[in-house]
Amino acid sequence: MSVIVLCAGGHAKVVIDALLSRGIRPAAVTDRDAARIGESVGGIPITGPDEDILRMDATSVELANGLGNRASRSDSGLAGRRALFGRFAALGYRFPVVAHASAVIASDAVLGDGAQVMAGGVIQPAARVGRNVLVNTRAVVEHDCVVGDHTHVAPGAILCGGVSVGEGAHIGAGAVVLVGVSVGAGAIVAAGAVVARNVEPGGFAGGGRD
Repeated sequence: MSVIVLCAGGHAKVVIDALLSRGIRPAAVTDRDAARIGESVGGIPITGPDEDILRMDATSVELANGLGNRASRSDSGLAGRRALFGRFAALGYRFPVVAHASAVIASDAVLGDGAQVMAGGVIQPAARVGRNVLVNTRAVVEHDCVVGDHTHVAPGAILCGGVSVGEGAHIGAGAVVLVGVSVGAGAIVAAGAVVARNVEPGGFAGGGRD
C-alpha cells in the first residue's frame, strides 16, 4: 500500500526519515503551493496539492501528517495539523502510527491513529498516546502517562510518570513535567520549563519551576 506524506514542510523531512528507517518509501508528498510540484523533500517528489488524494480510494493509500507547528505563548500552533488530520480521517483515509526505528516503545503502550514517535523518542509501559500526537526527537513519555489527541511533545521534552496531558496541548522543547502533574487541553508549556503544578486548560507554564 502506498504512503503519502501531507504537507511538504520541515516536519515532513522528519516523517520521511522515520518511514525510510522502517524500510517504507513514501510514494509522494503533497503541498498546496503548485509552484513546488516537481521539487522533492527528503528525496520524495512533491506531486500536487492535498486535493489530489481525494481521487484515490481510501483503501489504497495511507497518509502521514507532515505538518508541524510553531507555538507561541498564547497559541499552540496545532490547529492546522489537527484540521489536516481531521479532514482526511473523516473521509475514511487511514493514518498509521509512524515510529522511527530508533524509537523505544513499550509492548503495552497504546498509540492512536496517526501518532508519530521520532528518532530517539521513548514511550514507556502503560502509556497511552492519542491520535495525531507528535512525540518529537528524543522526547520521553514515561510510564502511565496519558497524552490527549493532537498534542505535540517537542524535542527533548520529558513527561514523568503518571502525567496527564489534555487534547491539543504543546509541551515545549526540553521541558520537564513532573510526576502526576496534569496539563490541560490546549495548554502551552514553554521550552525548558520545569512544571511541578497542574496547568489549567488553555493555560501557560513559563520558564523556571512552575
